[in-house]
Amino acid sequence: MMDAHLSRSLTVSDGADPTDALLYGCDSTPGIVAVEPAGPDRVRLFRRGAGSDTQADEDAFEPWLLAARPEPWAALRSRPAIVRLDGEHPLRYLVRFGSWPAFTDAAQAGRDAGETFFRFRSPVEQYLVRSGRTLFKGMVFDDVRRLQLDIETLGFDPTLSANQLIVVALRTPDGDEEVLTLESSEEELLRRLNQCILAADPDVIEGHNIFNFDLPFLAARAARCGVTLAWGRDGSPVRIGQGQARFKVAALTLPYTPVYVYGRHIVDTYQQIQRYDTGGKLSSYGLKSAVEELGLTRTGREFVPGERIRDVWTTDRDRLLRYALDDVRDVDTLSRLATPTEFYQTQLLPRSFQAVATGGPGEKINDLMVRAYLMRGHGVPTAQPAREYPGGHAELLEVGAFAPVVKCDVESLYPSIMLAAGITSASDTLEAYLPMLADLTRRRLEAKVRSRATAGAERAMWEGMQASFKVLINSFYGYLGYGGALFNDYDAARRVTLEGQRIVKVVVERLRATGATPIEVDTDGVYFVPPPSVTTETEEQAYVERVAEGLPTGIRLAHDGRYAGMLSLRLKTYALLDHDGTMLLKGSSLRSRRMEPCFREFLREAARHFLRDDRAAAREAYFALGERIRSRDLSVREFGQWGMLNEETLVKQPRLKRLVDRLPRHLVVRSGERLEFYERQDGGLALTSEYAGDENIGYLLRRLRDVAERFRALFASDAEFDAFFPALTARTDLAAARSQRASEQLSLFG
Repeated sequence: MMDAHLSRSLTVSDGADPTDALLYGCDSTPGIVAVEPAGPDRVRLFRRGAGSDTQADEDAFEPWLLAARPEPWAALRSRPAIVRLDGEHPLRYLVRFGSWPAFTDAAQAGRDAGETFFRFRSPVEQYLVRSGRTLFKGMVFDDVRRLQLDIETLGFDPTLSANQLIVVALRTPDGDEEVLTLESSEEELLRRLNQCILAADPDVIEGHNIFNFDLPFLAARAARCGVTLAWGRDGSPVRIGQGQARFKVAALTLPYTPVYVYGRHIVDTYQQIQRYDTGGKLSSYGLKSAVEELGLTRTGREFVPGERIRDVWTTDRDRLLRYALDDVRDVDTLSRLATPTEFYQTQLLPRSFQAVATGGPGEKINDLMVRAYLMRGHGVPTAQPAREYPGGHAELLEVGAFAPVVKCDVESLYPSIMLAAGITSASDTLEAYLPMLADLTRRRLEAKVRSRATAGAERAMWEGMQASFKVLINSFYGYLGYGGALFNDYDAARRVTLEGQRIVKVVVERLRATGATPIEVDTDGVYFVPPPSVTTETEEQAYVERVAEGLPTGIRLAHDGRYAGMLSLRLKTYALLDHDGTMLLKGSSLRSRRMEPCFREFLREAARHFLRDDRAAAREAYFALGERIRSRDLSVREFGQWGMLNEETLVKQPRLKRLVDRLPRHLVVRSGERLEFYERQDGGLALTSEYAGDENIGYLLRRLRDVAERFRALFASDAEFDAFFPALTARTDLAAARSQRASEQLSLFG
């Protein structure tokens, strides 16, 4: 039995693939750019009409939850409507409320009473799930009105009078650029900013670290000046969320300050570039560093170090304005690179663009599954309690330097196994899970084909779509082992991983049997030295195809890269030398973003020498850096450290807390900000801007030796390593140590 709203939700246009409704929702309303609450029982839909104009319409909205039993909810004073859904899953009662306050009161009462129920906390998510609508239908990424914003200030703490807002740089959706500067007062500057935002009418406001700095700072200064940042499409102010939210990227969850603007979305490119960097190629996610490492820096790009902004504002204002404009241009560049994936996911998911851009993968699959079951008027299960299950197979097979090297990769290993073996959640009684996965896989392959066959804006569209499909496809396996997943199934997750281990071990065996030398296995990929007869890329691809023969149907082994050399040190810790001379370091011990720049450079230089079988040059690089440390020949930026300030960091690092506590008032930094510092000769910490030629030489020499430890696996014995990279002190006779010969300098290449 189902209510009228559920029945209407099942309507799919004639001739459409039913899976379209599962993936995209059953409502085809185009051009919705935002959905917001419009009272206790209505929502407002902002739609893009002809041109760039945005119209607002309203629709009725019934808040709802899914419950395990009807009795407690039927007894509520608000008298909710209760519908028995099909099936025998625990959450088989749809409870609908007449208003949002009635819903929130009921949810609180349900929690207090220990009732088993499930609800989406967001009214927007609830509306989109029930209505079958999604945002951005019929649009491409370039149709979205995006505005980039960056601010410059005289300090980080907005509560201090001296830390004025001095510059706001904007790039509007129409491509116009404007720099607003402090003239008569901050109040006047903020009012001009309000006018610019409303005139531009963006769907999305973008910035780099905009959640943790720009928007909270603007809100605090506006409150100080008595100005309302009325940026909402209904005239409402910017709203700073309470507490901290968490942003999930790979295995990490990072804190951020949630900020909301009615009818618009906030996208932080600091977050998005981390999701984009799935291969871990970037050493820093700062704006300038990320753009530079991605090879996107424009000629003549202006840069002003943070500690110099106050001086440059006074002495060379035009330079600061150029710097601010370059920042918003870079934000636009990073957004065009990293956020189309989230945009095209938003066309599938019953979520706002901002919620998609900040949400975790498990939550997104939950949305799809709950929507699919409600569309069919069916109840849903409750999540299984979290428990351990096997992980992917990772194994270090060889240590040393190898050349040449090829990587083969089982494409989408776990999703492919799920499809090939029909492994799904035992709770998926309607069999929606695998059809969605299969359809996403098909759509991704089609998008990849179209991407290769097109160019320009059309190619960018298909690239964004295939990337969004890939992210969701790879989330289907993780969802089985996600503690918050209503349809999780740890036995199914175990079956998938065990089959994945078996397949990749078969690949390793076939590589060995055909004359290759496997070096490292990591879940779905194997690095190996090909047989001597395999020398060209075409021959490598043909060889990988031969190795793949006989693998289960649906399992595709692909040529996934070729390299001039590989330096294998520890499991998941290696250096890859490309044929064009570029080098990639993998593993946190080789590429820690918080490692002092001089040591990161030493690691890269020494790794390159080892890869080229030039051990003497690697040893010379060690002594050369030691000598520069001893003679204080390094700039503070080469040996400085940095840390992101938060309560946990200050508890774990008392020296850093002491540094923060003694900062001058105009330099006080807020939680979430980056602080650059170094260790002084007396063992205390100081800001890099306070450097006085007093770095701790002994500490830096010890750090040099610690960093060199990464290469210990390349030596036959500890004695050989110790002779090659001897410990250095301020009193070490470097000339004598240099002249000492390591016990044996054998070639690392077999």
